[in-house]
Amino acid sequence: FFYDKTMQLIIISGKIGSGKSTLSKCFQRKGYHYINSDSLAKNIIQSNKLVIDKLNQEFNILNDDGKISLKNLKVILLSSEENKNKINAIVHPFFYKELNLILGKSNHKKIALELPLIETRNNIKFDFIIVSIKTSLKIREKRYLSQSESKSEDFIILNKYQKSSEYYEKYSDHLISNNDTMEILQIKFNELYSKFKE
Repeated sequence: FFYDKTMQLIIISGKIGSGKSTLSKCFQRKGYHYINSDSLAKNIIQSNKLVIDKLNQEFNILNDDGKISLKNLKVILLSSEENKNKINAIVHPFFYKELNLILGKSNHKKIALELPLIETRNNIKFDFIIVSIKTSLKIREKRYLSQSESKSEDFIILNKYQKSSEYYEKYSDHLISNNDTMEILQIKFNELYSKFKE
């Protein structure tokens, strides 16, 4: 780890549909610079020539325009855990190299990083605090399905791919439950934020 005492890096983690993006917005309102792992990974998948070539060699998924279809890649990822692991093995080394570069060059004193896969945290070369958001399965599924083109069977697979709720609890520095209203989440966030300020 690089212990950079001038930078406070908060990792926001949690299972699918738990409300990571909502919690991230709370941090952004407090002046935290926000990094979205999904957006960064998608950007790498669509623009990094080595990643594109490796994914295409493995799955033969180039569009007519020579680009990778994220939609097709998601179908492959959902089709088996083996495929999910293959995709991660290709993308993750490039993702973490890029992420560590971004963090190393950043002038921001406070950064909130939304990172769903808590088990990959040790690839980050900087000191961090993990805040995980805990939400019931029923509420998470409902939230996931409220997004356009989301399917219940996709949620079931993606949820199964993730670590258990107990794992998230074990490896988090702070836990916030998010089974209530936005107002209650904001109150819980404010309590947590006052700890960070100390």
